[in-house]
Amino acid sequence: MKRRLSAFLALICYLIGFNVTQLSHGQSIWSLPIELSPLQYGQRPLEQLERPYGWSWLPDMTLGPDGSVHVVWYGGLIKDQGNEGTVDLLMYRRRNADGSWEPVRELFAPGEGGYTVRTSITLGRDGNLHLLYRAGTRILYTNANWRGAIQPHAWQPERVISDSGYYVALAADQTGGLHAFWSDIVTENTNPHCYRCGELFYRRSTDNGVTWSPVVNLSRTDEGDNRPQVRIDRFNRIHIVWDVGADWYAGQGQPHYGMYRRSDDGGLTWSEPVRFSLPPAVVQEIRQQQNQVTTGNDAQKPPFEAVQQTALAVDEAGNPFVVYRGVHNDRLYFQRSLDGGNTWTPASELPYVRARNITDNNLDYYSLAADSANNIHLLMVGFVGTSTTDTPPALIHMTFDGTRWLSPRIVMQNELYPELPRLAIYNGNQLHAVWFTRSSLFEAKKSNKRPVYQIWYSTAQLNLPAQPGIPLFTPTPVTTTPTAVAGVVVMPTATPIVLPDEIRHAPALQEPMRWELYGLQAIGIALILTIIGIGVIGGLIMIRRSHR
Repeated sequence: MKRRLSAFLALICYLIGFNVTQLSHGQSIWSLPIELSPLQYGQRPLEQLERPYGWSWLPDMTLGPDGSVHVVWYGGLIKDQGNEGTVDLLMYRRRNADGSWEPVRELFAPGEGGYTVRTSITLGRDGNLHLLYRAGTRILYTNANWRGAIQPHAWQPERVISDSGYYVALAADQTGGLHAFWSDIVTENTNPHCYRCGELFYRRSTDNGVTWSPVVNLSRTDEGDNRPQVRIDRFNRIHIVWDVGADWYAGQGQPHYGMYRRSDDGGLTWSEPVRFSLPPAVVQEIRQQQNQVTTGNDAQKPPFEAVQQTALAVDEAGNPFVVYRGVHNDRLYFQRSLDGGNTWTPASELPYVRARNITDNNLDYYSLAADSANNIHLLMVGFVGTSTTDTPPALIHMTFDGTRWLSPRIVMQNELYPELPRLAIYNGNQLHAVWFTRSSLFEAKKSNKRPVYQIWYSTAQLNLPAQPGIPLFTPTPVTTTPTAVAGVVVMPTATPIVLPDEIRHAPALQEPMRWELYGLQAIGIALILTIIGIGVIGGLIMIRRSHR
């Protein structure tokens, strides 16, 4: 009876422990999402709005040195009641280190007419927020000190990076350099499958954005290059990924593969490209499921090995980690490098989740970041387990602990459609996320209701030690160090020190210094006490032996 009772109790404890473990991996650690964007037409009648905002979407985010959160996004104003005209806006909002939020600010009005304002913002080592954004069809750059960036007049006059472009990505290195990437249509591209598709271009600045290097074509694929993501590791190496094979802006091409390159010298030279695509076994499985064979029209469709939404993170050791989705099977895959990006592990499928249908929205992307324990965190829009596409997808957080993926956590899931998440980590243990939502997936089907685009934010605290970031510095001109003649030892030049008069004219000492005398006296007393103590102990030992 006792044995049966013990076995029963052991089973109960096991089940409880198992469930607790599962819950600890799957429970939400994220705060309740809050809306950052102002009220807009569609949430309220136009006449009830203080400002006639029409939309808020395409956010980006960076973190200040004190843990403050700086969010920018594409907003717009409706110019008239007929909704015939719009003013494009670049919006900004800051979360202070104490968790309070400043009011929404309109930083710039880059254009009119609904030209998408894509943005990329980063904190530089100089303490400035550096911003790359699309204004009309041009790509512009500006910056402002992170403390005063909430004031539009604090931002410096913009500089033109490119006369045209669409997707943008910006990163700051550890020496104060800036690295700007953007996609741009190339009129000379005559590829019949991607006519005049865009390619990926690059410029660098070594003086905090004052001057920029000549333009470099980083891709040269002639197949369409989009959605760049850039990371810089602690060794100051630049890692970048992007999607190849389709150009949404040009309306040409089909998804093909993800691309990776690295620069070890601050952007002067770049490694040979590395391509990411589905492994042969998965391709064969897709072929069997779709019961298709190669035909002459396959060139106009995405190949079976095609991937999209390539995302990038770099860990503390400088090793890159990528996640992407299959175009044909709605599954996610990851690859990692253990030698800085020279070689890569085979592609492996992520468990527990699947991507949203590619026909729902092929403009989405994923976001990755590494914490202080070198865990890789992923933000994605998709589905968990056996859920179906009959419900709106969820914003999902997953963690790779170095050996496996832990159970997913839901950041947001309701009647809205989340998209384009951005993830950042402060001090190695504070997660911050921003994203936007659509009120419906296909707004054209709901002509009786105006679509609403909103910006959202959430945060989470990890049970990990803090890992403070690299301190800021004020860049100064580098002075030239004199070169010593060979064989001659250059001795340092002594710097004279002027002493006070009472010290310079004091008489020479005729006796030992008092601190030295007192020190000798203290040592002597200590020695006497030690000798006496040893003698007493020795005497006691002898007396005890004589008694025996």
